Amino acid sequence: MSQNDRCHHTSMKTYDVYHGPFDPCPPIGHKYYSTPPHLYMGFQPRCLEQFPIREALFRGTLWKALYDPYENPYKKRGELR
Repeated sequence: MSQNDRCHHTSMKTYDVYHGPFDPCPPIGHKYYSTPPHLYMGFQPRCLEQFPIREALFRGTLWKALYDPYENPYKKRGELR
């Protein structure tokens, strides 16, 4: 089983904000948050694939398995405030 086969998680989570019956404000809808990849590893395995040094400095991590680019979910749907 390869490392990609074992990794079945999503880094972007969503939840619905509670809107009470007497809340005067309009409902917010969905909220999103990101979880880092190391939460799903358990421990750091040996011999992880690495970025070249210059690319690692740009991406903020040496290991490709720990790289998690941020994608703004609100921008995709036109909800960016």
